[in-house]
Amino acid sequence: MKVAFLIEQLEPRRGGMETSASEFLAEVVALGVNIQVITQSAPPDFSVAPIQRLGTGGLGRAGRYHRFVQDAQSLLSRGDWPVVHAVTPCLACDLYQPRSGTAREAVARTVAARRSPLTRWLRQIGATWNRKQRLFSRLEHQLLTGGQPPLVAALSQYMRRQLVEAYALNDGRVRDVFNGVAIRLPEPAERAALRRRCREEAGLDDEALVSIFVGHNFRRKGLARLLEALTKPEAARWHLLVLGKDSPGRHERYVEQAGLAGRVRFLGARPDVRQWYLAADVCVLPTYYDPCSRTVLEALSLGLPCITTVYDGSSECIQNGEQGYVIDSPEAVEAMAGALHQLSEKSVRETMSQKALALRPYLSMRRHATEVVGLYEEILRSRSASQPVPEVAALGRNTLKDDPSSQHYPV
Repeated sequence: MKVAFLIEQLEPRRGGMETSASEFLAEVVALGVNIQVITQSAPPDFSVAPIQRLGTGGLGRAGRYHRFVQDAQSLLSRGDWPVVHAVTPCLACDLYQPRSGTAREAVARTVAARRSPLTRWLRQIGATWNRKQRLFSRLEHQLLTGGQPPLVAALSQYMRRQLVEAYALNDGRVRDVFNGVAIRLPEPAERAALRRRCREEAGLDDEALVSIFVGHNFRRKGLARLLEALTKPEAARWHLLVLGKDSPGRHERYVEQAGLAGRVRFLGARPDVRQWYLAADVCVLPTYYDPCSRTVLEALSLGLPCITTVYDGSSECIQNGEQGYVIDSPEAVEAMAGALHQLSEKSVRETMSQKALALRPYLSMRRHATEVVGLYEEILRSRSASQPVPEVAALGRNTLKDDPSSQHYPV
């Protein structure tokens, strides 16, 4: 089976979407798929699949992406690609899997992360006039509402609802393929050793109650609300490890002002982040928006109880009080503190840990990749049953002849 895989960037250091794509490609190749990656950039040592780098010209981020989708369409029109799988908006594809979520919901929830009406309004205005955001929105709208929309793979029910509400997609066009992760489970002795090493590095003893937050966008991931929860009496015993490449400035100031300085440690972006999960007793991600967060899936796969929100698609594999807790909103600070209080009991954490580990087969990237390959096969069966078979060039019904800077597409 020959597949073209379109993604804007394939640099795992950039974030969860790129990391997931890299893991997915490794699994799908292991399943026997002949896949070629079409992207703007990839690590120089990436050897899982052939890489075709395109669209490096253009003015600004929007201009470069505009060039990328045009160059990708030109390349695909000249080749023989029975299946085209895109995870970022493009001109045409057979399978669309928006790993970053829908453009409209991403903006709406990013705006919601601002508390004051003024800053929300300013953020909305900024999104409306952001050239790349407008381009993404327009491409996605054209792709999903055109005459021949692709099959769409939703990472979660949360994403399915976004797709249906934004683009009136019928159930026949959407398939549920819950997200997955590839993460090794250390043996107990190795796990204990890693836990001790990380805690010693952080200046924490074995008896300390430790929570962990992992995310590159502190505002959207709800770090400020988690810090507020730690000021509540119910959560007074908990320490927090913060891992991510965002600037901690304003959060560090809040930690000082709120008297949390001895309980919160900002560790920055760490290449050994998976080892740091093992140092914690619970993972907390009170996110404003995540189609299906890797952080929660990785933590659960390592047996770590999790607290997240209904705005995270990964919450759908958590039953309240079983593998962790799902709160209604990042703003539900009291509920977050209450969940931490419940998890203060060692017996509760141990029970939840076992139930989290039981999810490993369902949360695996191999399971996810196998289901996506099933969609490739469905596409090929559907195509062979209908004549004539449209070429990729014919599917390129959406053109971007105008410079994206001249387009005003409301978000």
